[in-house]
Amino acid sequence: MSKQLSKHIKDKLEKLLSNAGDMSLKRRARRIIEELNLDQNEKIIDLGCGTGYYLYLLSNLPVKLDLTGCDNDIKALAEAKNSLSKKIEFIHGNLHKMPYKDNSFDKTVASEVLEHLENDSMALKEIFRILKPGGILVISVPNQNYPFLWDPINWFLQHYFNTHIKNGFFSGFWSGHIRLYSLKDLKGKVEKVGFKIEQAEELTFWCLPFNHYLVNVVARLLYDVKISSRIADKISKFKETKKPYLIELAFRFVNWVDKLNEIFPQKTGVNVFVKAVKP
Repeated sequence: MSKQLSKHIKDKLEKLLSNAGDMSLKRRARRIIEELNLDQNEKIIDLGCGTGYYLYLLSNLPVKLDLTGCDNDIKALAEAKNSLSKKIEFIHGNLHKMPYKDNSFDKTVASEVLEHLENDSMALKEIFRILKPGGILVISVPNQNYPFLWDPINWFLQHYFNTHIKNGFFSGFWSGHIRLYSLKDLKGKVEKVGFKIEQAEELTFWCLPFNHYLVNVVARLLYDVKISSRIADKISKFKETKKPYLIELAFRFVNWVDKLNEIFPQKTGVNVFVKAVKP
């Protein structure tokens, strides 16, 4: 069963999430933190941590945690090390064979990572191995039944021609992904390695038209294009800064659209989310 977040942790989480303009990221990040059932001094590892957004959230919550980030992208790890707390341990590693002893961690985050791996089942076996009995895995992956508005081009190609754009900017939702998942697929893979599933759902149906392309444009501005640090800070999800009026208006509009997911909830969405426990 989920443990309700205390009010001071929930309030801080919402403040941190307010800096994220990607509604899909914000919604799955909230669910991930909620379902980790945080307790003091727990050892938590973020697998495929990238530049460390979940570690940023966890390290800024009013609860003491022993945090580790693991990724095979050296550039992303270097950025995470430079921008996040020095108390967080970062490991350059392969999720198919991780450098940890059995039963090493209390909780594991694996968000938007399995779809990039050649052998997702092997990675899940490794996650099962390094988790302590009773340990929690929270996981999200891209949904193969994503909404039309998120990536209309590939949605049309998939539904009518059983194909998609594989490379470049217009690969959209498929960018860097070996596969997408159905809820049934993910649950089956997680249960097969021995986990017991406690929560399984699909997140974020309502979104902006061509939402994935908008997210990619902002990501490229932040990480690939040399824009001024002043502008970057205003749109970064890692920075708690006052936003210029136009950016604030854009965030309000995005949040208004996202509210539709609560007012008119749908059975499908952009992401598949699962919470599982090691017996």
